[in-house]
Amino acid sequence: MIRSQGRHFKPDEVKKIVWLLKETEMTLPEIATRMRCSRSAVAAINRKFQVRDYDGRRTQWVLPGTKTDLLPY
Repeated sequence: MIRSQGRHFKPDEVKKIVWLLKETEMTLPEIATRMRCSRSAVAAINRKFQVRDYDGRRTQWVLPGTKTDLLPY
């Protein structure tokens, strides 16, 4: 039996996931449920297109280019 690497996404599905990552506050699991795919697939698309920067955190993210440098007190 040959196993595949997972689900193949159509280009419009990838665009929809990228849009959801950019334009909504939905979490990765929420997007995965909506798109009927795994959370890791959404995370892989996020990494490929560099939509959200989690900076090593699981629950907090920012869009690249929107980080503000905090000045030390």
